[in-house]
Amino acid sequence: MYDFYQPMPYTEQQIRGLAINFLRFHYKLRPRYGGSGTRVVDKPHYYQGVLIDARLAYRKPDRTYFTATVEATSVDRQHEILYQANYWRIGWHTLVLTLFVAALLVWAGLPPLSGLLGAGAPEPRFNLWRAFGSPGVYGFLLLALLAIAATIFAFLRRLRTYRYIYAVDQFKHFFADAQWVAYDVEIFQPDNWRSRRKYRELERQCVKYGFGLLAVEADKVVKNVISPSQVDQFRGHRIRLPRWLARAEETQPADPGTLPPEVVDPLALESPEVVVLPPRPGRPKFYEEPRRRGALWRARARRVYRKLFPSALRSRPGYYKLGWWVLILGLPSLVLLGYGLYRQAAYSPLATAGGKFAAPDLAPLESENDPVPFIDPEVGEYHRTIEPDPGEAAERNVPEEALVAPERIEDLMSLRRYRLSADGQEILDYDCLPLYQLEESVFILLFGRYASFASAREWALELNRLYGSPVTVAAGDCVEADGSGYLLYIDTPTSDEGAANYLARTFIRETGLDVEIIEIN
Repeated sequence: MYDFYQPMPYTEQQIRGLAINFLRFHYKLRPRYGGSGTRVVDKPHYYQGVLIDARLAYRKPDRTYFTATVEATSVDRQHEILYQANYWRIGWHTLVLTLFVAALLVWAGLPPLSGLLGAGAPEPRFNLWRAFGSPGVYGFLLLALLAIAATIFAFLRRLRTYRYIYAVDQFKHFFADAQWVAYDVEIFQPDNWRSRRKYRELERQCVKYGFGLLAVEADKVVKNVISPSQVDQFRGHRIRLPRWLARAEETQPADPGTLPPEVVDPLALESPEVVVLPPRPGRPKFYEEPRRRGALWRARARRVYRKLFPSALRSRPGYYKLGWWVLILGLPSLVLLGYGLYRQAAYSPLATAGGKFAAPDLAPLESENDPVPFIDPEVGEYHRTIEPDPGEAAERNVPEEALVAPERIEDLMSLRRYRLSADGQEILDYDCLPLYQLEESVFILLFGRYASFASAREWALELNRLYGSPVTVAAGDCVEADGSGYLLYIDTPTSDEGAANYLARTFIRETGLDVEIIEIN
């Protein structure tokens, strides 16, 4: 049968009353000034600019006031003590750290700044525009930034420093001698891993910041879970506004009789009696009280600064606080990232005068004002001090008479190969090993094909006379399997194709005549 008499959860007002009653007995035996009693307020009111649920105060023997505040939380307001991830702070910190990491990666691929960070290198260590090209590089940059941001976001989200609890953060913004968080134990029911994790986080933050913790159990039993620290964990950095400064920050309040009861401080002292004082000679000069003027201007600047933020700041104190390091690290990182990408985008595969080659294996370009010293050319194919004109060279090197006298050759029918060396020595071969029967391929510099030996011999004698080139006239079947007639080729056959190309280019450059490289295999 359904139980109609189930106990109802405590309301927030009931938790305030139970917590205040507990604190009255808790501080009952504390020494006081002149036997003065305890003054309590068990309803929401403003204290030092912050709305609190309840407050207890008594006068200590040194005539100062001891103040204890209470933040009461019922089941219907449980979000005040259950932590939530501070995504506002995580998002901004992720953005700043992403810019910082991206700037480091971009500058890691750049050469040092010449003249500032050392001598400039001729080639960047890694260039995005060379690797991906445009516009593909922009897609890569977007994906890289998203990947870095996602990694940093996932890491920051697991840190405890980004767990926000309203009741705890509210206490961070004002000073009191003792600050208590009172809650209904039904908030952490049922007992499972999720509720235990949220309770451990509340307990951890209360211990860390020195706040007390009161558990309101069934039958109006209040249990002291954690006592507040007697040492200020914030080292006096929380606000303790002097009375004159609190008045200077606000405009003249309305008549107390017209204010709603929740904004009237029940513990405020009565207005002092008005007395007539002798007139003063005038207002003090501003330079006679610099501390007071400085504090007043800081208070006004703080009031203007607070108006720039949304009204949600009042309901979530400390949620939108980012820290000065966000601005100090974020702006330089953004500038360095932008300039680093600009330097990366300035990459060009073309060399520029006075600049650096794009390829890493090329030396710096010489400038007109400071040319590179002359280096002697290496001995090789193009080792020529003056490159003569082929026509002039032919006329200059032509001897007055032929190097070889055209003697009559007997038995032309059995002659297989006719050779002339560079010094004009004549060699006759009546037997030959065909080149196509060799085991490896050979290359010849073919000058021409002739039907008769006489025509081929005339060209051979002329080439040898004019240019001193070693030449060979061979029967067609001594060179090719289906050869006919006679072939005239320069020098001797070679099995090195590179050497054949070199000989061909040298002959063409010196004579201006064409030759053909033939492979015999």
